[in-house]
Amino acid sequence: MDELSLQSPPRLLKVLVVYFLLTQCYRDTASSPVISLLGIDRNRGAVILNCDSNSWYPEPEVVWLDGEGNLLSAGPTETVRGPDDLYTVSSRVTVEKRHSNNFTCRVQQKDINQTRETHIYVPDDSFTVQLSPDWILIIGTPVCIIVLIIVITLIIYIKWKQRMKRRDDWM
Repeated sequence: MDELSLQSPPRLLKVLVVYFLLTQCYRDTASSPVISLLGIDRNRGAVILNCDSNSWYPEPEVVWLDGEGNLLSAGPTETVRGPDDLYTVSSRVTVEKRHSNNFTCRVQQKDINQTRETHIYVPDDSFTVQLSPDWILIIGTPVCIIVLIIVITLIIYIKWKQRMKRRDDWM
């Protein structure tokens, strides 16, 4: 029993040192998130944002917030564990115009109470809905047909009036 108790403290110390190294030494290596504009969905009036952050340990989670601090629904977080055992995370979110158009990507590791976040402002004109060629066809074709019917009807009416006038003049 004495022999076991003598070996336990070094083993416990080793476990504590490994835990410390993994959680504390890598603590300041995590990068601040970088937000980039991936694209604009002009048909929906939405913007696609991407958030990347690397050098995390343990594996973090990514959340998106609007300007009021409300959680946004994002796609699944892509996580890659590198050969150095550090994690790189990437997350995308599609956002529509909001009151402030401010958005935040927050990367957090709750076990070690570490958080990094980056904010972005998206200008109003990025959310402008533009008509696609499909909508131009859908709207333009009926309008052209209606205008054509009106023009043909007017031509027929004018010709009919002219015939009636000639007929009255002849009699």
